[in-house]
Amino acid sequence: MKKGQIETMGLVIIVILLVLIAIFSLSFLIKPEQENEDILKLKANSLRSSILKITLCEDVNVKDEIENCLDGYYQCINCDELKTEIIKMIEGSLENEMYDFIVDGFMERKNCGSKVTAVSQELRNGNVEVAICRG
Repeated sequence: MKKGQIETMGLVIIVILLVLIAIFSLSFLIKPEQENEDILKLKANSLRSSILKITLCEDVNVKDEIENCLDGYYQCINCDELKTEIIKMIEGSLENEMYDFIVDGFMERKNCGSKVTAVSQELRNGNVEVAICRG
């Protein structure tokens, strides 16, 4: 091979490497940034757990009062007020994030299309599920 042909081959190899590097770089730049799903699940689980442990009066927490409402009575506040209080608690905690809060047979607050679901917690007569929507 002549010297000119070797230089041309070297130039072609450099151009091919630059194109491959550009394609590889663009694949990372084009992907939308997503919150880590594990972090969202942890956040949803923590929210569910903390909401259910909030004490309403004396020795009655939110979980107990939801179970009472599912059984048809209440100890501290009536069931409609409890639903309103739960919504206020969640919205105060999430700072403008969309969420789902579902208690079988008691309340259903759905705002999510694409969501990350927390592990549901069993009650005497149902389940509590909290989901935080993906941004």
